[in-house]
Amino acid sequence: MKQYDVLEIDLIGCDPGNDWVHVNVLAEFVLNGKYYTRKGFYAGKGRYKVRFMPEEPGILHYNVSGIVQAAGEKQVEPASDGRHGMVKAEGTVFRYQDGTKYLPFGTTVYALLHQEHQVVEQTMETMKGSPFNKIRFCVFPKHYAFNDNEPKLFAFEKNEEGSWDVNRPCMEFWEELELRISQFDEMGVQVDLILFHPYDHWGFMHLNQEECLTYLEYVMRRISAYPNVWWSLANEYEQMTDFTKERWEEMAAFLGRNDGGGHLLSNHNFVHPWDFSNTDTTHVCLQDADAPKIPALSRKFGKPVIYDELGYEGNIPYSWGNLSAFEMVNRFWKIVCYGGYATHGETYMDDMNDDQCLWWSKGGILKGQSMERIGFLRKLTESFPGTPVLFKPEDSLQIENRAQLKQMLEQNIPGVSDNPVYICMSNMTDEEFTHMLEFFTDPVIHVGKEVYLKYFGDMCTIYGKMQLPEEHLYTVEIIDVWEMTRTVAAEHVNGIFEVKLPGKPGIAILAARETGE
Repeated sequence: MKQYDVLEIDLIGCDPGNDWVHVNVLAEFVLNGKYYTRKGFYAGKGRYKVRFMPEEPGILHYNVSGIVQAAGEKQVEPASDGRHGMVKAEGTVFRYQDGTKYLPFGTTVYALLHQEHQVVEQTMETMKGSPFNKIRFCVFPKHYAFNDNEPKLFAFEKNEEGSWDVNRPCMEFWEELELRISQFDEMGVQVDLILFHPYDHWGFMHLNQEECLTYLEYVMRRISAYPNVWWSLANEYEQMTDFTKERWEEMAAFLGRNDGGGHLLSNHNFVHPWDFSNTDTTHVCLQDADAPKIPALSRKFGKPVIYDELGYEGNIPYSWGNLSAFEMVNRFWKIVCYGGYATHGETYMDDMNDDQCLWWSKGGILKGQSMERIGFLRKLTESFPGTPVLFKPEDSLQIENRAQLKQMLEQNIPGVSDNPVYICMSNMTDEEFTHMLEFFTDPVIHVGKEVYLKYFGDMCTIYGKMQLPEEHLYTVEIIDVWEMTRTVAAEHVNGIFEVKLPGKPGIAILAARETGE
């Protein structure tokens, strides 16, 4: 086997009785002197499995104990081309375990798993040809507009009283989930798995805490070895009114404690954001489209920021689901150029009835025009010689809060104490002060002194300005984000420069350091 692939140890044993989750199967792994333990899971029909993803080459030794036993070793070869391990948060950006940059360009198909086979297959084919390298979908089925079909499979079986028995997982369902995760892994697509949600009429949102932890225990044992999985505690978590803050925190801690691989974890909001300072939470995940907030969120939490629900390109009669294709593209560019990451969604209907296959809910095919243009942005940013981050000019005033500004005023710092704008800001409320900081932050990302990208968004200016290092020379291009064109506007420039623009929305400037200067 190879580094970052999943080793599966498949064993035959006795029937586990009434509890198919908390089975006594424990494996110890030793690789290059490092020790790991993983719990096994019951896979049905007397079969037990243990899974492990080796993070480095070497001789892997394993020993399985409990109601089934096994021992052996595997030679782990270096990773295949294109295999980089899990995605991790590193400061405010993402990287694979081997250090390769990862820039998420995601999409959402909430009820992917709960559709007819041909629809799921069509969705997988669509994803193969799409620019998306991340997808969000739910474990539990969804009951909502354009999505009221009854699934054939559920995560659990029912008991004799007709209630869900979380101790008896439905093996056919989990096999289907594993199949799709594996297929996405082959495509290079990360799976942001939504563990709970409130759009329910089957009773899953009313599971008690013991039942929730039992469900999560099985998820950990069975799924956590896959390198391309992220944990999303919930979609619009506050709408699950049975769940208290303490319950959510306990579940986050449970996942953090029991996930041997340390996958990414966050929680998606309706109105009130999750507390992203939570130690088990790896990144900021928001339902929002206000891109200028991103720098403040990055400073506050020191974690990557993803706007996982920024609206949907489509034509349905709900306020959240009828963005123009241009506006979807516009929001992506704004979010990326403020140092964040964005997730696409699409909601096109062909006529006035609910019995249709919308991408956001069921999948199928993509009908919109934003996808290709999002792919253009992804290709551009992935071509950069590193991971782009928000640009902070060296000569700009680095102010993060009012107390800091007041201290600078008291010290009579030139350019501050005599500036009426800063004096005014020192007397603002915290909310007003934060808004002004957003106003002063330009949507510019960069990679060191190699490349700079600035987006003008809705502005129709006829010229743009950018500040570049004096010690290098740059080629400047004008980018039309809708037409997907790149036009060289200037060469051999540096320092503060101005460039003529076409005076229309959706224009960006790219400055790349010239080679051989």
